[in-house]
Amino acid sequence: MAFGIGINSGHQEHGELKGPYQEVAVKCWFTASGRSMPLGMKLKTEDEIIEIRDIQVQTAEKQFYAGILHWRYRCLAAAGNRQFSFTLLFRPDECTWKLLEPRE
Repeated sequence: MAFGIGINSGHQEHGELKGPYQEVAVKCWFTASGRSMPLGMKLKTEDEIIEIRDIQVQTAEKQFYAGILHWRYRCLAAAGNRQFSFTLLFRPDECTWKLLEPRE
């Protein structure tokens, strides 16, 4: 029986998830092959719930944070007369979504 320390785990490790994030509710479409595609989201502020529709996914990539699989989506969406870019993280084992706050 062989033992290892995870050096040859077969995937690139991105360390721990750092930076501020907000948990969000995401409307998502799952394809027949199991691929997830975010369509819209709702996020809660202190005063209201903001709904963002028609998310356009620019890139989607599989990443591992502390050994846990996450799907990282770089997205665009319009709100009012402005277009925003943002990053969503999906953790399939818990079926949870996080909105990463942009770094300055």
